[in-house]
Amino acid sequence: MEPVSESVTVKEYFEEYVPKLVEEQLAGATISGMEGTVFTVEFDVEGDQTYVYGVTVKDAKDLTVSEGPLDNPLIKVVLSEDVWRRAVTGKMEGAMDTFTDMGQAASRKRYDALLATKGTMNVELSLPDGSNAALKVVFGGADSPTVSFKAALEDWAKIQSGELPGPMAFMQGKLKIEGDMSFAMALGNLMA
Repeated sequence: MEPVSESVTVKEYFEEYVPKLVEEQLAGATISGMEGTVFTVEFDVEGDQTYVYGVTVKDAKDLTVSEGPLDNPLIKVVLSEDVWRRAVTGKMEGAMDTFTDMGQAASRKRYDALLATKGTMNVELSLPDGSNAALKVVFGGADSPTVSFKAALEDWAKIQSGELPGPMAFMQGKLKIEGDMSFAMALGNLMA
């Protein structure tokens, strides 16, 4: 996939890059048992104006990108335009992959776990330049339970990739968790 330009607009990204990206992700995924599934993720990108795009993947192969909110998305990601831009241009690699990579979501076990997940996860990442990036991920349209995770971007990416187990990151102080601990554990199982 070609790198995403710093000057890409939200509209260009979702309408031009996302279809190619999802096609690439699904091409590299082992897909079985996904017949009859509908994976939906909504992105609310907040800046001078709010951009809302929905991505729907049916049967882990048929993609639709639409402008505007989705009815009852499995996942809703809310983030600032600055954080979005850093994520899509590779400056925050690994920040959201576990919940937005369609290749990872193309597993029936993971899909069923996503269907059962309800609540809101807030993530605050400290970036190498000393700034912070915040994003909110809402599962199943539920405001609660809620949990907040705080970590350095590098550690968060390792947790999401499985290189650093979440419990170990927590014990080492690399991951701070506030809020509903049973929901945090359920999300940990979803990320594993």
